[in-house]
Amino acid sequence: MEKNRILSKLNIDIRDYNNELEKILENKLFSYDVKNLLLSMLYKIENAYKDYETVKVEVPSKKEFIENILRIIKEKALKIFLVKSETLEAEELEKNRLAYKIDRENGEITCFQNELVILTALLKLDETEIQWKVPYDYVKEPLNALINQGKIDAMAEVIRDFNGWSWDIVTKEIGDIQGNLIYQSLILLNGKNRIIGINYKKFYNLVIRMAIERFIVNEENEEYTKNFEKIKKLKKERLELFNNKEEFLNQITKEKKDYTKQIEKIDKILNNNELLKNEYYERNKRLPNKEKIFSINYLIRILDKERLECLEKIEECNKLILPREFVEQKAKLEEETKFIDSILANIDRKDIVEICEDFLENVKNIVNEINEESKNELINWIYKIRYYRYVPISNNENVKDIQELNNLFEKLTKLIIKKAQELKIWDTFSEDKDLTYQILKEVFDSKIVNLQNINIQCRYEDKTLYVEYYDDTVIESSLKIHIDSVKIKKKFKLFV
Repeated sequence: MEKNRILSKLNIDIRDYNNELEKILENKLFSYDVKNLLLSMLYKIENAYKDYETVKVEVPSKKEFIENILRIIKEKALKIFLVKSETLEAEELEKNRLAYKIDRENGEITCFQNELVILTALLKLDETEIQWKVPYDYVKEPLNALINQGKIDAMAEVIRDFNGWSWDIVTKEIGDIQGNLIYQSLILLNGKNRIIGINYKKFYNLVIRMAIERFIVNEENEEYTKNFEKIKKLKKERLELFNNKEEFLNQITKEKKDYTKQIEKIDKILNNNELLKNEYYERNKRLPNKEKIFSINYLIRILDKERLECLEKIEECNKLILPREFVEQKAKLEEETKFIDSILANIDRKDIVEICEDFLENVKNIVNEINEESKNELINWIYKIRYYRYVPISNNENVKDIQELNNLFEKLTKLIIKKAQELKIWDTFSEDKDLTYQILKEVFDSKIVNLQNINIQCRYEDKTLYVEYYDDTVIESSLKIHIDSVKIKKKFKLFV
């Protein structure tokens, strides 16, 4: 017991998650193969988690991550069916290019026998509506879809790209490559506990624009696309109205009359039991079963809410007549119309470059503000920039392959090197700044999991500097730099 308390104080995870999962599985009617697969999945998560959190930085603690998975298995996964190759079930999944399918309502998962697949399916089963403040109502659904898929890809990464001894990105297993880039950018910039921040307005607007663009090209979202087109038309009509004051005043007067009539109608229904019953039956006739009004009392609450909304609309109309409010609302409508017009039915490379550029500009501002008191934050950004460079933008390219970003990456890398040496995080091994940059920029392309293990050895012969990068004592990569003369430490550990 005393040993456990000491380990707990040292923040060392001493829980037996394997045992906890076995206890949960005792109460589940899963097959032997399913139970074994879940235990194997948990083993892979535990084995890889240290490397996963070292490389990514912005991840939940191992305790939070595993407890969340155990909660999903316990509370939401009611049935899990494993599909075998060359069966009808397998053919159906393969025909639709799926590795799994879920029935969230009944807590069912059907999937192939693979640890990554079942982890992804469990995360998908737990998908819920994310609550946050959005500038416009029609942003919420696309943004929710983007963040949920991004979260699944980011959490599945623990066993997709890490195996306990190396970091190897399996791009083909990422569910949504573009969505993953956007989500990872949000996480790295805002932190795992905030995701959507308001500190980076341009970046935020780029994200929500791209979320909508990606959403409207999906055939499954046909109804949303139609509604979005209606909203677009209505906003433009409203702006035209604002530009004609006489028409605007006439329209506002008409809207106030309409809202007043609705209030009178609601009052009439609420004060007459017969009309209330008729309204109850008429509304239920038009509603699908899952949306039926289950009692007269519930209908009264609905009518009260509708009446209150009408009163609020009348108040808004009264405000709009005031000169100051008119100017403010017109400006907001112009901004929204401009935003809507910027939304296209596709995303091209230019959009990807733009979001990466704004990400890097924001990071540069953050790094500039780091000082002695916050120097651990600089260490985090060294890892995060290294990670960001390897985020895929397609099946064959990563962020670091975007030529248009080279200049921004160079400026940011030089800034980080300068700060790291000033704050005595990294060794100052040469007075030559250009040479220092040439040697240390390689660190941001290193696949060594723990950068604090990097040792660098230099050898100068025949006007050539040979640089070797070691993961502790194992060589990872090398570099040749042609230079007339050099003064440099022959061997040094990068992190002081």
